[in-house]
Amino acid sequence: MKILTIVITVGIIFLQGCATKNYGRQGILSSYEQESMTCREVELELAKMRGFIKYVNKESEFSGKDVLAILGDLGVGNYMEKNDAIESADNRMAALNALKERKQCPKNLSQQKSQ
Repeated sequence: MKILTIVITVGIIFLQGCATKNYGRQGILSSYEQESMTCREVELELAKMRGFIKYVNKESEFSGKDVLAILGDLGVGNYMEKNDAIESADNRMAALNALKERKQCPKNLSQQKSQ
């Protein structure tokens, strides 16, 4: 009986660690990227950031993992993970938009090519 209790406790601890979602982070814009990126590459990176934010928002919707996370840390870990992931993308997007302005890129590069 004692062994069963230990096994269940260890299992819950392992499941709890797996319950916190992980979205990753977007890196800061390096000086090399700032110097070498073309306007088109900046637009592509901005599109990637928008896709990343959309992915994080979709994945952060309530799921079965959230039940385990709520039991472990009241869901605070998932909330913090989502906020940190979104913040990293927002910071990169701000740097990309500043770079776009500094390089005097057209407002919407994709519309100009289709005309």
